[in-house]
Amino acid sequence: MSTRKVAGSRRAQRPAPAGVDPTPGDHSLASRATEDKPEGWGETPARRPAGTGENDERLKVDKPPHWG
Repeated sequence: MSTRKVAGSRRAQRPAPAGVDPTPGDHSLASRATEDKPEGWGETPARRPAGTGENDERLKVDKPPHWG
């Protein structure tokens, strides 16, 4: 097992094992995780587009006066 000293750092670092991403923090999260989606919890995805629910029109009309 080899270690290397990084300039300016007192912590030794080992190279990543074969098959492991050596810089996992450098990648952006392009999509949501599986557990953050309804399908990940066994639910079915919503079939209707947002804003077309049964109560949406009533809620738009019945908004409190302080909401303008």
